[in-house]
Amino acid sequence: MLKRLVVIGAAVAGAVLVRKKAKQQQAEQDLWTAATDDVQAPAAPAAPPVTQVDVPAEVAAEGDDAPASS
Repeated sequence: MLKRLVVIGAAVAGAVLVRKKAKQQQAEQDLWTAATDDVQAPAAPAAPPVTQVDVPAEVAAEGDDAPASS
């Protein structure tokens, strides 16, 4: 009977230690994440979107003054 109590007590103590260690590691990970969360590479400025421009028919009919290359 006493041996069973010792084994159960040891198992409970082991489980408590494992749980405590896991919580400590999670707290350290959370702290590390919070400390490094704002550190990011500078983002390149976004280029304005390219939009299609409507060209009046008269201007489009004139075309380019440069000769076409063959």
